[in-house]
Amino acid sequence: MMKVCLVSALSETDFGDPKLTLDTNQKAIHLPPLGVLSLAAVLCDRGISPQFVDLNKLFFDFLEHEGNGKSSDFLTFVIQHIETLSFDILGLSTICSSFPFTIQIAQEVKKFHPNVKIILGGPQASLVDIPTMKAFPFIDFVVRGEAEDTFPLLLEAFSSMNSSLELEKIRGITFRKGTEITRNPNASPILDLDSLPLPSYYLDPNITEYKSLPLEVGRGCPFNCVFCSTSDFFNRKFRLKSPQKIIEQMKFIKDTYGINKINFIHDNFTVNRKKVVEFCESLLRCEEEFSWSCSARADQIDDELIALMAKVGCKGIFFGIETGSARLQRVIKKKLNLSDALLRIQCADQHGIYTAVSLITAFPEETKDDLRDTINFFVDMLRFNNVEPRINILAPLAGTQIHSKYKNKLVLDRIYSEMSFQGFKQNQADFEMIQAYPEVFPNFYSIPTTHVDRAYFKEVRDFVAATYWWFRWLPLALFQDNGDMLNVFDRWRMWRASQPMDNSAGELPYYRSRQFAKDFIEFVLTCYNKEMATAKTVISTIVDIENFLLPIVRNLPAELHEEHRIFSLASFPYKPAGLKVAQLNVDYKELIQCLRSKTSLKQVSANNTTIAFRVFDQEQKEVNVRLLNPLSKELLDMCDGSRTVKDIIYQFSSLKAHIDGIDGISSEKVCFFGLIQLYKQELIEVSSRQIKKTTHADVLEEKL
Repeated sequence: MMKVCLVSALSETDFGDPKLTLDTNQKAIHLPPLGVLSLAAVLCDRGISPQFVDLNKLFFDFLEHEGNGKSSDFLTFVIQHIETLSFDILGLSTICSSFPFTIQIAQEVKKFHPNVKIILGGPQASLVDIPTMKAFPFIDFVVRGEAEDTFPLLLEAFSSMNSSLELEKIRGITFRKGTEITRNPNASPILDLDSLPLPSYYLDPNITEYKSLPLEVGRGCPFNCVFCSTSDFFNRKFRLKSPQKIIEQMKFIKDTYGINKINFIHDNFTVNRKKVVEFCESLLRCEEEFSWSCSARADQIDDELIALMAKVGCKGIFFGIETGSARLQRVIKKKLNLSDALLRIQCADQHGIYTAVSLITAFPEETKDDLRDTINFFVDMLRFNNVEPRINILAPLAGTQIHSKYKNKLVLDRIYSEMSFQGFKQNQADFEMIQAYPEVFPNFYSIPTTHVDRAYFKEVRDFVAATYWWFRWLPLALFQDNGDMLNVFDRWRMWRASQPMDNSAGELPYYRSRQFAKDFIEFVLTCYNKEMATAKTVISTIVDIENFLLPIVRNLPAELHEEHRIFSLASFPYKPAGLKVAQLNVDYKELIQCLRSKTSLKQVSANNTTIAFRVFDQEQKEVNVRLLNPLSKELLDMCDGSRTVKDIIYQFSSLKAHIDGIDGISSEKVCFFGLIQLYKQELIEVSSRQIKKTTHADVLEEKL
């Protein structure tokens, strides 16, 4: 029996510096490669036990390996790992962003093992099969489209006495016949997805470390957007597993791996409303708790369905809005009603569903007015607590209508889309391959834009993404104050050009660096507020708030990492890292309400208030905000880690003896209750041992 090795596609991003990459959240949210594990399950059912290589896991292993001072490149690292395995057939999954790297793996393996059959599969190879095989003679086969039926037939053909004749019968493959390349007709879509086995999650050695697992619940999208390759890969054939099968597989994952958080994999889960309702009602009856997320079109879901989904554990929805321009909605054949889409996003937010809203810019026909509408739509999403707006530069993905239309006009300007993003620096070997074979790697190329320079599109995209990353309320306040975020950007761009350049960002792109955050705050205070602001006091107050929220401390001393202790008279309360106390001169609650409801910022009342901010997770923007009365502020100031709860009560009571008798409650009880409230509100933590007064301040001073 032939030995098979399946290799996943690399999807993680290299930021050029191992420490920088490892410090990002990539590793924490890494998920097992579903396509390869699904194919592995089919092979296992047929008595073939494939070996499995997860390139994403190897990538993180390589970075940690590099941190030990051992120098090598990632390709060498991967090949060294693959060389420890024994196989006759190497199946490589492909995606557009890492396709050059996958080709290099195939080339290296073939160089030392010429008899190994190299088979590519997955979306990228499926869509550029013939140019790939013409360009790279070491590729033996491409399995196009859905592989669960096709790949096993191909393996059977290898064992046949007359394999050439058998190969001609297999639909969905591209292969070499002598010096010619033969492309058989497409395979039919797999209609009964319930018949497919659950992916072989157990092959992943990290299976017990995941917080969630992906589960394919359907395939195909019936729509025909000009920029999307999904419809071509799945032949626009929409399918959904039965509700019973989905729940059965969710239960298996929970019972087997102890994971009840499931990411539904389907480009458009809610197209068949009846089936989604049936799934939700069945999940409700099964009386088991799950947390799940899905993708949906904003016009293929309604408020009633969102409420039902939230009731049975839906915690996330991905909406592809793509453009905030009503005109471009028609041009790109997305055809969403943007007002209705906004209502669906708002409804999901109100139900506590974390919602990703995806936008694209730099369409060839896009005007500055279209761009303005998209940027304003992006910033407007910041009104919501549970919405994450995303914006990418357009990539001409293979197999799309937009690629077919412009494939003879593409340019390689190195303004890469996030769809083709593998890091801040493109590998030179990759670039040379991309440059030599544009038909194989079109997604790294650009479609020229008629009305706006592509460099402008790129900087606007980087700017709004950076303002979202670094700030919570400031971009929304500027948009609400000015009414045109592109106008703010244009003035920012002029201001920045007039300033001395600061290269302290180092390897980081400017808009990803802290230097941008500092510069932008200076711009708002010294330029925007003087020239453009209509609500100067409010804008200044929001800048003060953002200064408190900017991350300062990344690494705390060991004693501050201590696990939470039980609150008692003997514990030492202290202010945790990420806690800031601010004195504001406007009504904070009224300010936030104005931002959320789009009312005039000039209506915000002047009012001295004390606010405590605690940043829990900068990347997720998880911030706890509390209004403090004078007594709470005084108690919080006393929690410096040097005194026990009992000491603070004694000192507070000595200073506040005059409050005895208020409602019959002693000052000691007032103090004790106040400290408990601060603890419950997570504004203080407690330690079992004393913390020096200077510890936290020293860390802040050092980091600043």
